[in-house]
Amino acid sequence: MSLPSDLATLAARLACFAVLGVAGCAPGTAPVTAPAPAPGPGGAAPGLPPVPEVRGELRIQVVYPGEGSSIAARDSTFIFGNVGRGDATLTINGAPVEVAPNGAWLAYLPVPVDGVYNLVATAEGASVTETRTVRVPSVAAPTISGAAIVEGSVSTGGVTTALRGERIDVRFRGTPGGTARLLLPDGTVVPMVEREAIERSAGFMLDQARAASGIAEYVGSFPLTMHLVPNDPEAEAPALAWGTDFLEQRDRQAGVEAVVELAVGGEVVRQPLGARIAMLDPARPRVAVAATARPDATVIARRQVGADQAWDFFWPNGTMLTLDGESSGFYRVRLTPTSTAWVAIEDVQLLPVGTPAPTGFVGPSIELTPRGEWTDVRFSMSERLPFRVDPGDDRIAIEFYGATGRPAYVGYGPANEFVERVDWNQPSDDVFRFELQLRRPLWGFRHRWDGRSLVLEVRQPPAIDTARPLQGLRVAVDAGHLGSEGDSGAVGPTGLREVDATLAVVQSLVPMLQRAGAEVVPIRIDETVVPLVERPIRAEQADAHIFLSVHFNAFPDGVNPFESHGTTNFYYWPQSLGLARAMQRELLGELGLPDRGVRFQNLAIPRTTWMPSVLTETLFLMFPEQEAALQDARVVERIAAAHLRAIESFVRERASR
Repeated sequence: MSLPSDLATLAARLACFAVLGVAGCAPGTAPVTAPAPAPGPGGAAPGLPPVPEVRGELRIQVVYPGEGSSIAARDSTFIFGNVGRGDATLTINGAPVEVAPNGAWLAYLPVPVDGVYNLVATAEGASVTETRTVRVPSVAAPTISGAAIVEGSVSTGGVTTALRGERIDVRFRGTPGGTARLLLPDGTVVPMVEREAIERSAGFMLDQARAASGIAEYVGSFPLTMHLVPNDPEAEAPALAWGTDFLEQRDRQAGVEAVVELAVGGEVVRQPLGARIAMLDPARPRVAVAATARPDATVIARRQVGADQAWDFFWPNGTMLTLDGESSGFYRVRLTPTSTAWVAIEDVQLLPVGTPAPTGFVGPSIELTPRGEWTDVRFSMSERLPFRVDPGDDRIAIEFYGATGRPAYVGYGPANEFVERVDWNQPSDDVFRFELQLRRPLWGFRHRWDGRSLVLEVRQPPAIDTARPLQGLRVAVDAGHLGSEGDSGAVGPTGLREVDATLAVVQSLVPMLQRAGAEVVPIRIDETVVPLVERPIRAEQADAHIFLSVHFNAFPDGVNPFESHGTTNFYYWPQSLGLARAMQRELLGELGLPDRGVRFQNLAIPRTTWMPSVLTETLFLMFPEQEAALQDARVVERIAAAHLRAIESFVRERASR
């Protein structure tokens, strides 16, 4: 997991566990007494060796949180470091903290209201002290008297373009017990309803919701029947707006704009809505073409707005897209009357106003051509329409949007022993779906435009000798982090960096793989900086059969590590789930840490489609026992061997099917 060694950056990364933007922050009011000791062995496991004893100089080193850093949690969070020797006692703000034999320690304590941790360590009659000061979230609700609207709380959800008649939601926070309404420029009055104001924290092993005290949220909605223009004579039209309608309305309104109003008792307050929302005619959407900065890249589309949303669609440059909305840096792609996706604005190029929305047909010819380890499935098309690939265990489907189907000629090619048959149907007037039934499990897939034809490459399992299952297989191996200078990942109480621990495991694993007959595809196996975006590209260019990225874990602020640590493995595509399960089984059997389960998550390396790909998180570096184990060469060797056994087990299982 990614926690840089630079303490300021470390604080931010610990506060918001981010693998493509997943954040966790725990709101609430800090308790004034220490919680009861957490159950469990404090990170020890049957498969971990004893922590070696250290009798160094008595000192206090706080590794996390950094001095002056911001803590995202309001209740309790962790703090860790070392005192230089294992016979020392340690207290933090009066609470005793267990010290490991090597002097390392990890505590889960109330966040001090004043942000000050006072540490005292004692050994052999000597004492040392240390103070660590951090910035903590405000625990008090906004002070409001009478009728008040919280500054900056008025929101329409970031919408800047929507369809005529589309529902626009408006919300703000203010004094409870009031009467609220939205006043639109045309005189329309929209009532707003009071409800609880909810503070939400979501992220890795952190999903909390609680009601904010002393404040309410008011919500309402209305159908968009006109452009919403802020009181700004220089306000520009949103990019998707047609012609000069928006600017003409701006000039006609002459400063009249939408406002929200809150009345409490006899007092009334108002705030401008401040929204800039252009209205599109549903019959005249805008059209764009997928056009990323890298010619060999794809446009990523999500079901919902946000960089942290799972990636559902992967469109090669040149795909034609119908756009009918804009919000928070994303365009909305209209796939069907009831289905949409969202793409980053910078990944598409708008075509001239008036360009007709793309529609077309798939067919008449669908040709399958065996290419050794994979089969090309060529769909002839009248337009480069958007699509979605839906892989399964022994099948793969593809849906085309805005399409009808004309599969008059389906050719299976010579000696095609991988694809059993091709089925198709038209579930709705504007969706055409193909499904390929496979004789063996799906190994991987990829797609590309070739003129107006979409070529879907469907990869079959490699030839496998069950007695020597890795013989001839190409295994891409990646030691996590060092994607850029300073990217060192998580850090342990005595300073062990994740970037070094992952490299030690990988350097132990590489010769094991080679002795087993595998060809190692080096992604990061030394101190060379390898940008994250390059790693899956290199694995695919090498035609790797397996892609493995080794990591060790960390928590966001607010998570109790003693209740949540353990082993987990991440996957994305169905063809990778078996490999993730094999990794989980072998690593649990080797070290005996708690089972945090196999998890689907939107991570860069598991998203690789051409081969089964997983990201492993064997243990958590912040635990003294687990960090110490990673400093033992024998444990490193055992972790590497467990990775090897998992790959062999997965490959044998696939061969048996």
